[in-house]
Amino acid sequence: MGTSNWQNIPYCIEIFREFEPKTILDIGVGFGRWGILAREFLEVWYGRNNPKTWQLRVEGIEAFEPAISSYHHAFYNHIHIGDAFDILLKVEEFELVILGDVLEHFSPDRADKVLQRCKEIGRLVLLIIPLEKDWHQNEKYGNPFEQHLSVWTDEQLTTPDLLKKCLFEDFSERPFGVYLYKGSKNPPKGNKSKDAAKFSEDTELAARELYRYFLRHPTRTKLLRDILNFIHKWLP
Repeated sequence: MGTSNWQNIPYCIEIFREFEPKTILDIGVGFGRWGILAREFLEVWYGRNNPKTWQLRVEGIEAFEPAISSYHHAFYNHIHIGDAFDILLKVEEFELVILGDVLEHFSPDRADKVLQRCKEIGRLVLLIIPLEKDWHQNEKYGNPFEQHLSVWTDEQLTTPDLLKKCLFEDFSERPFGVYLYKGSKNPPKGNKSKDAAKFSEDTELAARELYRYFLRHPTRTKLLRDILNFIHKWLP
């Protein structure tokens, strides 16, 4: 089954947590990364550990049916099987549409139409995509849809409807990017201001978030520890 780079995962999770989409369409399900991470960081991290209490609607589109296993259905409300080019004409609006390493599998003319349609049905569109020419790929895993059919550049993807972007390199230093676009309707507002209220109501969540922050910033963590040790020495 399809998989992709890991370097961008924390950045994408921060986008999840900033905008807190309630409905998500994951195009090119593959391993199921984005459906699983959405459930973890938009459900479990808010105290909804039991799947019976989950509130998001997470759907997927997968062209290669053998890629879908029983575990996918534990995280996705529904998975559409078929060509996203056609299925996108039939689905409803979503707060977030994810194109995770998918657009390069379409020919340029079809890819342009897929991206445009995603912006029509998605209030936000999260695009993860390899950049430049060093990403040639044929069929893999017995999946004919794994072939790369188009090449993209940062200049092409930096359009007026872009909200934010971040460029990365994979383990062999090939460039790829994450682009967040606003759709044809107003995107959901960022919810960072709600975090303080959430933390005051759920101390366990606050502790997990603080621990996560310390792991992300070891230098700041050491500085804080040094400051606390210094203060402790001067306490009566």
